Amino acid sequence: MNLKVVNAEINEYLRGCLHENAADFMLKKHPYNEVSNLELTQQLVGLQKAKNKFPWLFKYQNIIYPPKVNLEQTSSEVTAIYKSQLLDIDTMIDITGGFGIDVSAFAKACTTTTHVEFSSSLQPYAQRSFLVQGISTKSFQADGIEFLKQSKEVYDLVYVDPSRKTDSHSKAVLLKDYEPNVIDNLDLLLNKGRNVMIKTSPMLDITAGINQLQYVESVHIVAVKNDVKELLWILSRKEVKQVDVISVNLETEQPVFKTMFSSSGVFDFSKPQKYLYEPNAAIMKSQQFDALLDQYPLRKLDQDAHLFTSDQLIDFPGRVFEIRNTIENKPKKLKRLYAKTARGIVTRNNKESVATLRKKYQFKEHETNYLFFTSSEELGAIVIEASKL
Repeated sequence: MNLKVVNAEINEYLRGCLHENAADFMLKKHPYNEVSNLELTQQLVGLQKAKNKFPWLFKYQNIIYPPKVNLEQTSSEVTAIYKSQLLDIDTMIDITGGFGIDVSAFAKACTTTTHVEFSSSLQPYAQRSFLVQGISTKSFQADGIEFLKQSKEVYDLVYVDPSRKTDSHSKAVLLKDYEPNVIDNLDLLLNKGRNVMIKTSPMLDITAGINQLQYVESVHIVAVKNDVKELLWILSRKEVKQVDVISVNLETEQPVFKTMFSSSGVFDFSKPQKYLYEPNAAIMKSQQFDALLDQYPLRKLDQDAHLFTSDQLIDFPGRVFEIRNTIENKPKKLKRLYAKTARGIVTRNNKESVATLRKKYQFKEHETNYLFFTSSEELGAIVIEASKL
């Protein structure tokens, strides 16, 4: 770590180059002999990432950023803040600390935080970041599991963000293939933490996760602007009869959707009415559509379409459309009515992809006028013309 990369002159120079392509920047000649092109480029990429992903760091001149791969694997500021506000705690430890974004958020919400990072090359970057931010987090370079085994502390929260990229799997999908293996270490985690929070990929199956982790109190499906970023599993030794599933779509005004986990799927169906509702990505991941119908005065179009309808407009956690027309999915009729028009295209339980449909009917793009290629329990294959509200 070259401290000269954050001196005032170089910092100003790099911030003036934020618009530049990193590969091109790497090949340019720069007016600094004391800092290599590689070091300059690494810092530039860090600043570019920080500006959007964790702007609280971007405002500090003296943060030194690690390689790009470490920044891509860390939480964003908005998801880190969300995590830090879920539990009322005084002490927490992050045993897979990385660059320390999550710990930085927790440090603003609780009294004592501890950061443990296995990588001897990455841990100093996090430690310096805490120092620059004025955060009193203790940071250690160690194996997180071994650190817990040796620790005499019992924390209010043990936080784990196990790696999905391991020596044996380029991108692990099953929980048992993550590193560290949280399933094998559940007793240790729950003995050292009154609560345990595990962050996983959104690809992980929720039913399998609940079964394997055994002590799950709640699962948070965290999306940002309708892109599911992570699953958060909250565990404790408390007896839990029902697991809460919380679907949140951050940086939108959509309401949080909370329900108890259920694997049932019995629905009342309806033809398209006046309004059409498309659940946000977090709810789509949860698959808790029966609970959605319990909480909102809606009817489902079809078993596998996952679109909903009503005659009255409601505040809904997802996109809302006013239906203009519903027709059978007949190519000749569709060409006559809609070919070469500007439309947003959505497919739900439809064999043809959006790309295929755009080419087939020569659709142009549009932000508010949509066609839904979907299905209805009562009508079969249909196309719904709708305007986004």
